[in-house]
Amino acid sequence: MKWSERSYNTNLLRPKPLIHRDESQKFILIMTPWGSQEECQKVMDFSIQHLLTVRQDQEHTSAFQKILSLSNEANELRQVSLLANDFLFRNINAESHELVIEFLFLAFNKRQVSWVQLGCPHLFLKKKDQGTQPISCYPETLQTLQQFPLPSYHLGSDSTVAPRCGDLFLNKSDELILLSSSQIPNSIWQNKEKKDIELWTDEMTKESDSQPFWLGRLQID
Repeated sequence: MKWSERSYNTNLLRPKPLIHRDESQKFILIMTPWGSQEECQKVMDFSIQHLLTVRQDQEHTSAFQKILSLSNEANELRQVSLLANDFLFRNINAESHELVIEFLFLAFNKRQVSWVQLGCPHLFLKKKDQGTQPISCYPETLQTLQQFPLPSYHLGSDSTVAPRCGDLFLNKSDELILLSSSQIPNSIWQNKEKKDIELWTDEMTKESDSQPFWLGRLQID
């Protein structure tokens, strides 16, 4: 798998995500902190350690009911997201809402990718000679105040969350496109041929140069 990313900044605030990629354990965790990066790192460390514990302990029992339509990997990620929310809500945000986090967790098992998500980045699938397909996209709380971006789905502001989860099966040459942006640009639907990430970024900034965004690309080989 080949990973690349780009960000585009304007005078509007959009936090840059924290990213942890573990090639040996085959997962990618992306957290966008609306608040302290240091506190977000604590939630990230907690999430990673819990996933590793679940994977290493075959007799581990979960307090959360397993969803039968999801793979074991997707159920593990869902469990991590629920525990991460509880950790953030009851510890860091115990007295006041200091931090909320947009969250995407991807885990890979051969050609299967499992995911759990709350908020950005949006998740798209790009297949060879086809247009980009949306897998999971979240609207943001905006449309006012000069399109100032605010997350509408995140960890940490409530004691319970309902993350989106799923499984995909990828072929060689497939790509996963990850986008944190208040607007989904038209150019992301129109690209049928393969392009490098710099060209994607140029097209997006030409379409809307006032909106900050972060773009990630994962190429399957």
